[in-house]
Amino acid sequence: MKELIEKIENSIKDMDSIDTTNIRNIFKDILKEIKNHHKIENYIGDFPTFIEPVHLGNNVSLGDDVLLGPNVYIGNNCELGDYIELSNTIILDNVKLGNNFTLENCIVVKDSNLDFDTLKEKNCILKAITDKKENIKKINF
Repeated sequence: MKELIEKIENSIKDMDSIDTTNIRNIFKDILKEIKNHHKIENYIGDFPTFIEPVHLGNNVSLGDDVLLGPNVYIGNNCELGDYIELSNTIILDNVKLGNNFTLENCIVVKDSNLDFDTLKEKNCILKAITDKKENIKKINF
């Protein structure tokens, strides 16, 4: 699993020259691999809902009314706000998501900080350090 995560991180480092076919293939491989490496015992938060398989890294903080799954990978040191719904989604390390997000078939790039309310996206890569939705760098795949 670690090798696949590193592979996708390396593939999306340069957002201006992403091979979307390659990303799609790695993405599918990671979602398949989550079934063998799901882990949900190490998080901070009250009563989130999980639809397995879900993999949570270390030091993950979940807000209120969070729904994760199926097929969700969340890396280390991530913070998710309230009213988050994620399915078939990969959140890489050190990511912060605001409140009221719905992401399906998405990848959020390492060290992104999407510190605003309300976002609904499908089939894309998201990268930003911003408090405004308009400043997100987004690539559909």
